[in-house]
Amino acid sequence: MSKQKTHDKPLAKAVWSGELHGAAPAVKWLWRGYIAPRHLTLIASQWKSGKTTLLAALLAKMKDGGELAGLPVRAGKALVVTEEGLEHWRRRGASYDFGDHVCWLSRPFVAAPTKVDWQRLILQIILLHKKHRFDLIAIDPLSTVLPGRDENNSGPMREALMPLTRIAEIGPAILLLHHTCKRANRDGGSARGSGFLPGMVDILIEMHFYRSAADGDRRRRLQAWSRFDDTPPQLVIERIEDGADYVSHGDVANESYADHWAVLAAIFGRANQKLSRWDVLQEWPEDYPKPEAGTLWNWLDRAIRDGRLKRSGSGHRHDPYRYWQPGREQPWWDDPLALPPVPEIAGLGGN
Repeated sequence: MSKQKTHDKPLAKAVWSGELHGAAPAVKWLWRGYIAPRHLTLIASQWKSGKTTLLAALLAKMKDGGELAGLPVRAGKALVVTEEGLEHWRRRGASYDFGDHVCWLSRPFVAAPTKVDWQRLILQIILLHKKHRFDLIAIDPLSTVLPGRDENNSGPMREALMPLTRIAEIGPAILLLHHTCKRANRDGGSARGSGFLPGMVDILIEMHFYRSAADGDRRRRLQAWSRFDDTPPQLVIERIEDGADYVSHGDVANESYADHWAVLAAIFGRANQKLSRWDVLQEWPEDYPKPEAGTLWNWLDRAIRDGRLKRSGSGHRHDPYRYWQPGREQPWWDDPLALPPVPEIAGLGGN
């Protein structure tokens, strides 16, 4: 009889569409667009590309609240499970004010964790949360605490990760930091291991070097996929020089346009006629990477909106768009053969 009662017990409450009427409750974001209570966020990036540094900046902002990369951060407590020794976090404390609102569990395992080890860690996290009511629980990186070695198998990954969804249900936001595959993968699929991991989280963020790992550029490109409309699909962020904060440069297209406007200005500044998109590509300096035609079109459209260029033509095959800088018409009328000096291109690196 007891077995029958167990089998008859509903697995979940049945909810009908009529019960879903009305506005959904507003999301009380911890970091707007990226980290929310009762939800899971995954940040995947190449090792040593800045995941932990970004986490440190977030933890410091959570002391009093504020902004990180132009997005609001709410004050709150955090628990961090980390592979690093505490001496590394002490050194970061010289740049980041962690206050007394962050708790660390440093290197919880002395060997590769078993299922029992993982279950004990989950229980410890739950007990700490019941006592301190954390707003954020971060695991950095995820691979060092998961049991077993088969992260490419969705079955073991599902079994290991489901407890994290249960922890999220009792209140805190869950942030998982993870490495990417050794080889480049498609957008949204670079997280190492089984596809169950990026599929289960509510917000997936891939963090990439803006150009390359070797050029010293402090900018990072964030691409995100989310269940929420508030999540920016793309964002370029930059760690400021002293390392204590991040600023936002807007989406990738805006940053790319800003990077290349000096080249466009030089091309149009020396032109003695209106230029088509094809003309611009033909005039592109050999010292700078030539953009794809579609990318150049986006830059030219942005320059039109900014008032930096004007445009004529219908955009049809026999009447293409032609672009020029405002104020350049008079020199052409006075002397159509005049070719002004090439303006200096400043602030850009070559190939």
